[in-house]
Amino acid sequence: MALTRLMYVSSSRLDPAAVDSGIDSIVNDARRHNSEDQLTGALLFSGTHFVQILEGDAAAIDCLMQRLHADPRHEGIIIVEHGPVSERRFGNWAMAYSGPSQFVARRITHLLNKDNPSAQRRAARWLVDLMYEFTKH
Repeated sequence: MALTRLMYVSSSRLDPAAVDSGIDSIVNDARRHNSEDQLTGALLFSGTHFVQILEGDAAAIDCLMQRLHADPRHEGIIIVEHGPVSERRFGNWAMAYSGPSQFVARRITHLLNKDNPSAQRRAARWLVDLMYEFTKH
């Protein structure tokens, strides 16, 4: 099996009055489906945007992305990184999540800046490293 990593950003469509239950539902669904599909990864939520990293078989990631495009809890999915990797960074997590973080909002804005690919790549690397650090605690 060739190992693939995908990172995307999307805009939240969660009702602000029900964000906590919406996030709980997303994380629980992700953990269940990812475990079944042997996918690992991590999720960040800034209050307005999601950043998710997925690792695993390319076909399983493609199937998941089809489901995510139809998920009404978010919109405007932008693939930031997608390609082969030699090892999993989130191998112990069907879906790591440590709570909402507005701290990352500025970095997410950089991910959305298609006019500056260099800033986009730096922001992506920074977020992958940050998300990995969250999983170590």
